[in-house]
Amino acid sequence: MLQIPTTPWESGPRSIHAVKVLRISLTDRCNFRCVYCMPADGVQWLSREEILSFEEIVDVVRAAVEVHGIRRFKLTGGEPTLRRDMVKLVRMLRRIRHIEDLSLTTNGALLENLAEPLRDAGLDRITVSIDSLQPARFRRITRTGDLATVLRGLDRAEEVGLLPLKINCVTMRGVNDDEFADFARLSLARQLTVRFIEFMPLGEAQILQRPVDAAEIGPAGRCGAQNRGEDAFTSETEVRDRIESKLGPLEPVARTDEAGVGPAIPYRLSLGNPRGRIGFISAMSAPFCSTCNRLRLTAHGVLRSCLFEGGQIDIREMLRLESDPMQRRRQVAEAMTNCVRLKPLVHSGHGNEQMSRIGG
Repeated sequence: MLQIPTTPWESGPRSIHAVKVLRISLTDRCNFRCVYCMPADGVQWLSREEILSFEEIVDVVRAAVEVHGIRRFKLTGGEPTLRRDMVKLVRMLRRIRHIEDLSLTTNGALLENLAEPLRDAGLDRITVSIDSLQPARFRRITRTGDLATVLRGLDRAEEVGLLPLKINCVTMRGVNDDEFADFARLSLARQLTVRFIEFMPLGEAQILQRPVDAAEIGPAGRCGAQNRGEDAFTSETEVRDRIESKLGPLEPVARTDEAGVGPAIPYRLSLGNPRGRIGFISAMSAPFCSTCNRLRLTAHGVLRSCLFEGGQIDIREMLRLESDPMQRRRQVAEAMTNCVRLKPLVHSGHGNEQMSRIGG
């Protein structure tokens, strides 16, 4: 294995040795327009020429595996299933030796037909983003999504064995804060983990730009004159209180028993003999920067050290200009080492890039 030297002072999240996961955005495009991700009129998509090819993505993954020993990879977007022939990419990645975990985060809109081909190509497991269990509200949050279609995709993923399943739910006051217990109930009958993610202000999401639209307020809604960007935040403590008030106490689960090495803190309902689990990702109320173990690759070839900050290195040109495979791999691996050094001690309160560009 090639080795990239590190300096003696490097430790913790600023050391490449701390990186356990590379998140890979396959595209910035999405077939949803979620209020916490995009402005109402959407964003300008990257051109095809700007997007990394499958071969370039494979080069990056090989550098991560062969030089740094990274074994876990998450495919994201935008919406990754919009990337043409992505099943082919999964097959290409699965051929790389020593990959231990290859997973996908998706909005589920195309999952019903893709679940089996993805499994057959070598995908291990899947996470589906669902922010409401009420069809009309789900449509308002996503602007274009159909909940029934997404749930069929979730069922199909379970049927074909893309397990363990995870559901991501972004918690937003005045939007879906009356549904937290409903989401938690899913863990009673199904072997899945429902993860509640605190709303994170990134880029120019619509939820940051205007007051709450009365049409989007559910039974737990607040005054429509409030600025949703500030008021949408709902802390882990409040989410837990709402769940426990209806379903009883939550009890901690050992993180080593949960699939993946992400930041979610897992729990289970203590009543009802649950088959699944509940997780909390609390980047705003309890930042986990000191234990961050991930690096991100955007669809257009930029390594990012942090979801919020601009500590980044563009590697697209070195992928396209360096003809020698070994030298190219070494340059990419060195860029990873240098990018991790740019991680902030604690992330800021507002991210400088659209979530659809970074992959969450």
